[in-house]
Amino acid sequence: MKKIELFCITFLLAVGFLSNSLAQEYTRWHLPEGAIARLGKGRIRDVEFSLDSKRLAVATDIGIWIYNAHTGAEITRIKVQPRGIQAVNTIAFAPDSATLAVGYWVPGGAAGAVELWDTTTGEHLTVLEEDMSSVHALEFSADGTTLASVGWAPVEYRIWQIATGREVLSFTKAQDRIPHSKGALALSQDTHAIASTDVNTVKIWDVATEELRHILEGDTLTLAFSPDSKTLAGGFQTIRLWDTETGNELSKLDGHTNLVYTMTFSPDAKILASGDIRGKVILWDLDAYTQKLDNKKSTLPSLLRSITGDKSSKTDNKREDHTPIRHALSIEALDFTANSKMLVSGSADGAAIVWDTETGNPLFTVPGHTGSVKALEFLEDDKTLISASSDGTLRTWETDTGNQQLIPMKQKQSIFSMAFSADHKKVAIGGVGNDVHLWNIDTKNFVAIFETGHKDAVDTLAFSPDNKTLASGSRDGIVELWDVLNHQRLSRLDGHTGEIRDMAFSADGKKFASASRDGTVHLWDLHTQKKTVLRTEPNSGVEALTFSPDSSMLVSAGWDGAIQLWDANTHQHITDFIDAGEIVKTLTFSPDGRVVVGGLHGGLIQLWDVDTRTLSHQIRTGDAASWPTKFIFTQDGKTLVSGDSHGTIFIWDLENVTQR
Repeated sequence: MKKIELFCITFLLAVGFLSNSLAQEYTRWHLPEGAIARLGKGRIRDVEFSLDSKRLAVATDIGIWIYNAHTGAEITRIKVQPRGIQAVNTIAFAPDSATLAVGYWVPGGAAGAVELWDTTTGEHLTVLEEDMSSVHALEFSADGTTLASVGWAPVEYRIWQIATGREVLSFTKAQDRIPHSKGALALSQDTHAIASTDVNTVKIWDVATEELRHILEGDTLTLAFSPDSKTLAGGFQTIRLWDTETGNELSKLDGHTNLVYTMTFSPDAKILASGDIRGKVILWDLDAYTQKLDNKKSTLPSLLRSITGDKSSKTDNKREDHTPIRHALSIEALDFTANSKMLVSGSADGAAIVWDTETGNPLFTVPGHTGSVKALEFLEDDKTLISASSDGTLRTWETDTGNQQLIPMKQKQSIFSMAFSADHKKVAIGGVGNDVHLWNIDTKNFVAIFETGHKDAVDTLAFSPDNKTLASGSRDGIVELWDVLNHQRLSRLDGHTGEIRDMAFSADGKKFASASRDGTVHLWDLHTQKKTVLRTEPNSGVEALTFSPDSSMLVSAGWDGAIQLWDANTHQHITDFIDAGEIVKTLTFSPDGRVVVGGLHGGLIQLWDVDTRTLSHQIRTGDAASWPTKFIFTQDGKTLVSGDSHGTIFIWDLENVTQR
């Protein structure tokens, strides 16, 4: 069993509260019917300054947020149209800053699209193309008359005339390597060249001739062209610079100790900014390097400063390094203003930080962009919500204002599962590795590693009501119970033949249930350790389950859409509760036990009446590419909070919903 390195907590990033007016404004933009507020803005996919440097666009899974580029004040949200499971991958401002091009992609698929939006009115202008390859980069011509895109499946180049929407050029080229980051495909600013990563090589294609210009040696994860298109940067851990005319390697830049995930040149070509998967951003001084190249003297670009990582002693101009803030997770995107004086870094930790490139100081932080919601809990007053996300952060929210505080948790693995203890003092975290980490919310430290016997990722976690026991469920079909206080394994619950999809303790702490892909629910008496197998529909996995508040009933949901009601004491099947029509991803009872809430793909929330066994109401979040991941009620049952896979938390007024 491979032990994951203990998560390292090196800092606490305090974002602070948004002003009440701004928070209340953004939480109510474009709300779906029945919702009274939205918390969170989706995971960051791209960041882009307008060409006049007045606006900053942050693209996420749920829309594009427009900010004042100098103050960080929220201006509006462009509500991009749902496109099945597609997500926004890249954006580009037109030279007049009034039009924004949006490129979509499908994870693992080839069904991208390119659209144009009006940044002033937020109106959708046109679809230039759909049913194309996943879009990785967009570039307007200098006069704004054409737009070029480059995508994958295979490498695909297209260019359109903006006025007519007519495609004027397109071609595809074979490529072996599937890109692991958006930057694995790059388009020169003059749109005349394409660079793409392949197996241990980089290919440069000439657009005019559609010919392969160069094959460059070196493994790369991300690429970037200089403004004059004469230099190509390729980043893996070391950054390489190549001459695009000759294909010769110019230099190697060492400064990152982790994989470089994104890069960009400043418009004046004096700085190269690079960001890695551990949240470090480095600015490289290219100006002195370029001057010495012109004089035919060989030298390396100097490390100007590391603005979010360790300080370096390599500073040609003797300027002081600045390390005031550090991103918690990978840098997803970087962009300079047209005058090269500001840089924005967008991270998977949910923050976009705007930096002064002269001093290295942060100017402001745009918070609130989040990963998939993995856990939700109300604190005692029902007005403060705490959430845990796959981006490795905890957030506390004031539900009436939208104000938030952020606590990042530095981790080295993707997060698949999280669970809060009932006393809100601990959160358990499971991911790609087979161990589970325990975080103390009060001390803001990891306090334990449960070295499980799981042979695969831990997809689900659950605390007992008394906070003394933690259950971990894995893709290997095994459930393990742990003593939270002593960090010792209590027991191993075998018997499932498929991956564990969901688990729950009953409210009285006497029973435990696990749902599996093998189509069964295992119901355990925790006192006697006796197991009862509840069989659902043949050939249908079980995705979700939940106990009623009085612990007397268990509801399970199968992949075929069938929802079944069981007597948790006699283990008898009471009835086929309802047919949801498709997979229910998560289930929760209302506090009075009279309503079961289910979340389905397509942002659909269904409320079922327990007594009549009928569907009473449906709620649509408006995000067709997401699915609800967690539900929680206020104690009076009048308000429902939903968290989804795109990092959005909605607050629903159920009295208003049920009157419709």
